[in-house]
Amino acid sequence: MLPSCGPAARAGAGVVVRRATERDLGSAARIFEESFTGSYRYWSTRLLGVLEVIVAEVGGRVVGAAELYVTEVGELGRVGVIAFIAVDRAYRRRGVGRALVLFAEDLFRSRGCRYSAASTRSSNAASIGLFTSLGYSLHRRGDALFQLLEAPLYAYEDDVVMVKRLQA
Repeated sequence: MLPSCGPAARAGAGVVVRRATERDLGSAARIFEESFTGSYRYWSTRLLGVLEVIVAEVGGRVVGAAELYVTEVGELGRVGVIAFIAVDRAYRRRGVGRALVLFAEDLFRSRGCRYSAASTRSSNAASIGLFTSLGYSLHRRGDALFQLLEAPLYAYEDDVVMVKRLQA
């Protein structure tokens, strides 16, 4: 089922977000490799084509990507997870990450998710800033919600979980 915003959503500054095609995976891999290090680089590229991928493009060029999945989490029900999100360095701070998150949220709503979630390290100020600006609440290691979401989000290396209740 397509998200409520249609097969491709337009954001500001000419950003178009859509589901990735097989041809987009190389661009997504390049962006992840340039954006991540260590296990984040390994898993973001290893899971391309396994997890659902959405991309953001400007002028026909893929400049951002996110990997998504949906899981069931106890009393929270269906939770949409943004496992990895990255934007080409030259296109950061232009609304590309925001457009990817909003598209993911619409996709999650269309699949009956009650929540959207992501995780990161507390040192990742850019990611925390992006998600909190979109209404996500922060939960640190030791908080009850962090404990509940750590395994379903595979957040074992992270110390922050960000969660947003999705309205129908």
